[in-house]
Amino acid sequence: MNEGDAIPGTAPASELERLRRRNAELEQELAEKRRVEAALRESEARYRGIVEDQTELICRFRLDGTLTFVNDVYCRYFDKTREELVGHHFTPLVPDEDQLLLDQQFAKLGPENPIVHTEHRVVCPDGSIRWLHWTNRAPLGEGGPLAEFQAIGVDVTDRRKAEDEVRRLNAELELRVAEKTRRLEQMVRELSAPLMPVADQVIAMPLIGLVDGERAAAALETLLHGIIAHNATTVVLDITGVSVIDAQVADAMVRLARAVRLLGATVVLTGIQPRIAQTLVEQGVGVGGVVTLRTLKEGIAFALRRGPAGARPPAR
Repeated sequence: MNEGDAIPGTAPASELERLRRRNAELEQELAEKRRVEAALRESEARYRGIVEDQTELICRFRLDGTLTFVNDVYCRYFDKTREELVGHHFTPLVPDEDQLLLDQQFAKLGPENPIVHTEHRVVCPDGSIRWLHWTNRAPLGEGGPLAEFQAIGVDVTDRRKAEDEVRRLNAELELRVAEKTRRLEQMVRELSAPLMPVADQVIAMPLIGLVDGERAAAALETLLHGIIAHNATTVVLDITGVSVIDAQVADAMVRLARAVRLLGATVVLTGIQPRIAQTLVEQGVGVGGVVTLRTLKEGIAFALRRGPAGARPPAR
């Protein structure tokens, strides 16, 4: 047998060398695969540790609703085990009105709108109703039946209760402010046009300061109600403290006198100042049918003498 000839039943030296090299390559590939797998397990463990340490509810699910991942917080929140959830369909019990809104918001989720925030109530296993805020993320890349959505939920029940309480307190405060404003306005009207019962069936109203259209209207309302309340037959309207009355207000006061007469009472107008008298004459505002006297004292004395029967005023 010559040197270099292969021993019968054995592979040539070159083939053995090739096999040794291939075996070394396979061992190297296997070692690399094991290293990658170890790195993946370490990365997965690190990721899972991060996810499980969160206080938020985290889940992933397919388009058909099958859960592919849930963290411990999610399991505890709905009182379910991971085995009961992963690979199964699970939908928390949601009130009908919230479910309709939730479906509308979730329908917006897609490539053009990859993140959608939803907030709704859920009925917990113990029967309590809680609020959850979800951040829903659409699948990345290609879709399809195996595409996975991700949702991160936060319990916002305390925040919602605080907001409801703030709204309740604001509404209550608005009602109180409105009531106080109404009372204040009523007080201002009464002070700006005070009504004083003088005697049986006699009332007096002294006006002081600037009289505008609004104040004249308030005085008319107070006076008409006072006539009914006190069954008055004589009303003494004193304007001694009023220095200026324009034509519009003067006309309103004349209409006031007419309204009083329609209720069966007589108006006695006292304290007309020269400037006001001049204004009435220049504007052509007549005071026919209205008794006019110089002072409030004279007006009250006339009303007392007149009595229910109705006396005429003294000659001037």
